[in-house]
Amino acid sequence: MSKRIGNLLTIREVIQILRISEPTFYRYVRAGKIKTIKISRKNTRISEKELNKLLKRQTK
Repeated sequence: MSKRIGNLLTIREVIQILRISEPTFYRYVRAGKIKTIKISRKNTRISEKELNKLLKRQTK
């Protein structure tokens, strides 16, 4: 059985949506604020669901 993860966004798309810098994005990843999905060695994606979780936590 596969898990539904929704639409996948690139790192660049997430950076633009959140209006943050690339180093800040990677700080969020290291801090566990946002989970990424490794597609291949050079491709990482973030699910819209994960992005929405982050946005909800930031608006509280």
